Amino acid sequence: MPIKILSKMTKLKCSVKIKELKEVQEIPGAWTHKDFLGILEYVEYEGAADIPPEELKDMACLALSDFEIEEAAVKVLEFRLRDQLNKGQRQNLATELQEDKLWEEYSDLTLHEELFNVGCILYWAFPRNFPEPEIARLQIQITSANAESKVNLEQPTASFLTRILNDGMDENNIMNRLFDENLEGNMFPEATHILWKIDSTGYDPVTNSITVTIYTSWNWVEDLKGVSHFESAAYADGQLD
Repeated sequence: MPIKILSKMTKLKCSVKIKELKEVQEIPGAWTHKDFLGILEYVEYEGAADIPPEELKDMACLALSDFEIEEAAVKVLEFRLRDQLNKGQRQNLATELQEDKLWEEYSDLTLHEELFNVGCILYWAFPRNFPEPEIARLQIQITSANAESKVNLEQPTASFLTRILNDGMDENNIMNRLFDENLEGNMFPEATHILWKIDSTGYDPVTNSITVTIYTSWNWVEDLKGVSHFESAAYADGQLD
């Protein structure tokens, strides 16, 4: 569906209800049976192809635990991030991941989600040496207040949803401090790296609403704690004229 171009004078308005905001330790589907088999093969674990699917996670963690901690971390970084990092960066991150939640702190926002996924398996393999992975699972119900707002609920984008969330927090929240121009402008490319996984129930024309579940770093939604309802005038990228 093409993006509907709106005049800046158009009154976009949605009502937002926070149904859930809780801590979770992994992103569903981020590590699949295929991924666990892949890392077993990457570290040249013998007989990997014969392991039953339900045992692959445990065997992958066991295989990693046979390496020195930093060597295991480098191998996971190589497997998940391939050529996105050079050798020196991988080595540095292998050390830093033991102390810091790099999915919240690393300078390259585009790597945050994968650094979290790396942190997950390293914690499963070395629970005493890596910080417990903790992120937010947020579920919101968005109801359109007019026909102009409905279009964004039919296909909610990351840029629309980040602006929604920003409207529920005060102006001192970290998202607004770092990306105020993007939030108020017509393009917010960083949004897809802020909201890591987005699931929606599909637009309900009877209630004019949609329920969306979001997985993201606590950094971005911490200030939504204690908030239950708010109004939003959010829009999607490319929607302003």
